[in-house]
Formats: sequence, C-alpha cells, structure tokens
Amino acid sequence: MRKTESISTGIPGVEFRLPDLRPIVVDEQLAQETAQNGEAGDRVVALIAQGRLAAASELVADARLMDPSNIRLRLLDTEVTRWSGDPERAIYRLQQLRKEFDGTVDEVDIVQNLGACFYSIGDMLAATSRYKSALEGREQFNASEVLRNASRAAYESLLNEVNAPDEAVQVSVLPDTS
Repeated sequence: MRKTESISTGIPGVEFRLPDLRPIVVDEQLAQETAQNGEAGDRVVALIAQGRLAAASELVADARLMDPSNIRLRLLDTEVTRWSGDPERAIYRLQQLRKEFDGTVDEVDIVQNLGACFYSIGDMLAATSRYKSALEGREQFNASEVLRNASRAAYESLLNEVNAPDEAVQVSVLPDTS
C-alpha cells in the first residue's frame, strides 16, 4: 500500500488527502482547537476531518445565514454534502455555482471541487479534466503559489493513481461521528 499523500490546507491540524482532497486530521489537538475556536470555514473543514458531519452541516448552514453570498461557505456546503454520501448532489450544486461564477476567479475553486467530486464517484476522466482546468485557471488568474501547488499536487496525484499498475481506486464516505 502506498503512503498517503497530503497537502496543506492552511488550517491548523488539518491537511487534504490526495487526490480526493478529503480533509484529514494530522494533529488532533490543533484540529480540535480549530473546530472549537476557528473562523467558520476553518471550523467546518476541521469538523469534516474529524468525521463530525452533522456538526459541520449545522455550522455551515448557520454561517451561510449570516453571509449567504460567501463563496467559501457555499463550497464547503457542497463538501459536507459530498462527504455525507451524496456526491452526485454535490456535483449538481457545483455545476449550478459554476454557471453563476463563470469566468471569475471563483470558478476555478468550483472546478477544483468538481474534480474532487468526480473522483468520489469514480469518474477519473472527469476528475482529471477538472483538476487540469483548475490548475490552468489558477495559473491564468495568477493565484497564490499555495493554490497553484495544491492544484498541481491534486492533478499529478490523480494521474499517478490512474497510471499506477494493479492499484484499485478507493473512494470512501466519511462516517458521521457527531
């Protein structure tokens, strides 16, 4: 079995596993502190990483009531949906967001999330295409090096997985431990 690769989220105690971009806890204490005291978006990611999906869902819903146009919270809402076992619904919602943000820098984040969702349902061609588009979009919009590296890492990790001999793709849904 291969070592799990992950990339920084910028959120204390949490990283994203590659290539599915699943939030994972890398430091229990920091993740717990973030889940309790961080900014709403960071708290949602930490709760997802901890498998506390009901709490993450409630928090993102409450935060969106306070700031309904916040794209990060809207994207996190689709992530909660994906990890709760409904990636098809998450894809549909992301496709609607993509229409709304067509041609903007936010569309790139939506495309990245679409890649992760397509990976979740086993559509490697669609996932690869979206990850590549996200990388190109982040380069086009001159995104930060951190975001470009994240897109590059997700894309390259997926290519390595798809091209790896005799390795089964494993897609999982987080159990809710709330």
